[in-house]
Amino acid sequence: MTPKELKNKKLLDSFNALIALLKEKKLAAISVTELCATAQVSRTYYYHKFSSFADIISQYEILSIIQYMRGLPNKIHLTVTTMITHYFQLAANAADAQLVLINNDKGSALINAFTTAYLYLLKNDIILKSGYKRLGQKYWAEFMAGAVINMSVRWLQEGMPETPEYIGKLVASFVQAK
Repeated sequence: MTPKELKNKKLLDSFNALIALLKEKKLAAISVTELCATAQVSRTYYYHKFSSFADIISQYEILSIIQYMRGLPNKIHLTVTTMITHYFQLAANAADAQLVLINNDKGSALINAFTTAYLYLLKNDIILKSGYKRLGQKYWAEFMAGAVINMSVRWLQEGMPETPEYIGKLVASFVQAK
């Protein structure tokens, strides 16, 4: 295993352990020792890599978004529909963990990760902007992140009744994009 793969595995193990513990108890009742034992990582590793449990969530969500972006179609420009469809596929794949985070008032990590990815896609001119001026406006990324994450929360809580493709088209129609 390469150092990068080992690093990602330990992060994933730490995140999964935190999610498992959050299913049983509130965040304030979880100790670092308990998390490390569940994740099978040392306390030294924890204190070297993380400043808090929120840091584990944040680092995991960033890694998840990076993997999301790598999974996007290799096109020069993505439509809003394609971007949102892929995000909802990611949310469906991580439904259990996302619902645990939401139920523990950690949904802001999802919003921050989405905002980071969205701004990256805009900055690198990956999202198709022609004929659509709002995509790059100040606060638009925050608006999109809040809207998309709130939609994904309801969608996940309702058991994902629609397909990610349907949601992608719906969001595009809401923001009048393709």
